[in-house]
Amino acid sequence: MTNIDLLFSVSDRIFIWGRKFPTSFCGSGLWVVTAEERGKHDKQFDSLSPVLGHVSGEQARKFFLQSGLPAAVLAEIWNLADLDGDGKMDRLEFSIAMKLIKLKLQGRNLPTSLPLVMKQNPASSCGTSAPQSARLGRK
Repeated sequence: MTNIDLLFSVSDRIFIWGRKFPTSFCGSGLWVVTAEERGKHDKQFDSLSPVLGHVSGEQARKFFLQSGLPAAVLAEIWNLADLDGDGKMDRLEFSIAMKLIKLKLQGRNLPTSLPLVMKQNPASSCGTSAPQSARLGRK
């Protein structure tokens, strides 16, 4: 089993207000990188032995090719995920690319531009802006 296989074996659910809801429950759920996904992406990123917080374009390319997606599709994903255009991936950019790969493998179309929600940390994504009393189930 490859690292890519492990990524796609997880449930696409997030925890909100004491219940599990599909990520589509959120307004931009399709594009949200959940905390669970981000944790898996971080482990995969670390497995590539980043230097000064980045993996090289070549390292990332070899890893992403394990998905089985055509190189042309991976190039589109790279163009969306390489936010600063430096030809290497930091932790956030890698996570964005992994989410886009997952969505493409599920048959989704890639966005023409990167949705803003994908640039956010999981903690600032769906379900965490509710008042603390709501998150704890209080009125």
